[in-house]
Amino acid sequence: MKTLLLTSMIISLSGVAVADNASSKSQRDNSYTGVPVNTTPAQPDSQRELKSVSYSFPVNNIEEIDFSQKQSHIQSRQFMKDVTGAQLKSGVQLTTSAKGALVRISAFDGKSALEPQQLTVKSPKGQLYQQGKAFDTLVSSNAMQKNGMGFQQGTTGFKFDDSLGAGSFSLKAEKGVSSHAKYRINVFEKNSDTEMHLTANKSNYLNDEVLKVDARVYHQGKVESIVAIKGQLVSPTGKTFAVDFTKGEDGYSLNKPLNMSAHSIPGALWELHTEAQVKVGEQLVQRNGQLPFAFAHQTAKVSAQPVISGQKQKPVATIPVNAKVDGRYEVRAVLYGTDTSGNLVPVMMTHSAANLAAGEGAIQMKFDPKLLKQSGVSAPYHIEQLELRDQNQMALMSR
Repeated sequence: MKTLLLTSMIISLSGVAVADNASSKSQRDNSYTGVPVNTTPAQPDSQRELKSVSYSFPVNNIEEIDFSQKQSHIQSRQFMKDVTGAQLKSGVQLTTSAKGALVRISAFDGKSALEPQQLTVKSPKGQLYQQGKAFDTLVSSNAMQKNGMGFQQGTTGFKFDDSLGAGSFSLKAEKGVSSHAKYRINVFEKNSDTEMHLTANKSNYLNDEVLKVDARVYHQGKVESIVAIKGQLVSPTGKTFAVDFTKGEDGYSLNKPLNMSAHSIPGALWELHTEAQVKVGEQLVQRNGQLPFAFAHQTAKVSAQPVISGQKQKPVATIPVNAKVDGRYEVRAVLYGTDTSGNLVPVMMTHSAANLAAGEGAIQMKFDPKLLKQSGVSAPYHIEQLELRDQNQMALMSR
């Protein structure tokens, strides 16, 4: 049971970037915790791709629909190190700020697993522990494959015994490790009061917009001075781009023009990988985080005000769209109608999609007549909260 529990906890390490707002030691409001999506989205039906379609659903309470621009925000009580087998033979230092740290070690080649029993651990008090005796619980590579829900081969994990406390640990592998092997060590300090926050001003960007990110590290809810910080952007295809942080009064900020190719994989997100160090007491604490965000080329825009025809019986909204490239585009909007008191009230949310050639075109947004009849509203009609999306990129173009 302990092995299964630890495995599930180590699984949470795989999202090094993303922590749950509710469990954060430094609460933040009005922020969006981005979750990376599957990079291989299901393909739409080929016949459906050729047709213009509209789908509507009723809006009972417009206040329950959030149309605001979301921030992308993550918290991290984790850090990582990339090491070689030669370094592990000499001894690798892991500095923790709280007891009971969870550790995952992954072999880059997927084969050279480093089993916890192979490690000799020197505790912060100088005591030596061999054959996994420093660990409260451990997970072998076989157990990780059996219960780890998709971890690559060569991944193991363990939890430091609480009695060892916090501080500088030395991990040493004296046998069965190739000097040329490469490993990534992830450490999650679930009991730590030291947490890095990365917050972007929004979660969706288009080419030539500026990615704006604030980076802060909190200890016991108070902002700590960052000693060192570095980062890079990583595209869905794995290409990296250097970034520079600027020091501010209570942290660091990043203002990066997104003037590179989007390297788009439909549905996949970019990430800002960040490593920061702060001094807590006499101890240097490291935190790593990966902030996800959507980045795409602007391939289309709404080029004029929508026009609603058939006001009295079957309203249809024509949405003018200027497309830079041939593709399939989608518009979303809320239809408002006039009630018996003469007030505009929300009736339905409608999504409409069509194939457009490059140049000026339009998408016809057809509204559900049954929902109109049930609502009891009449003309004049009006649409609000209009969004344009590129379905090929699975990306938001405008709102």
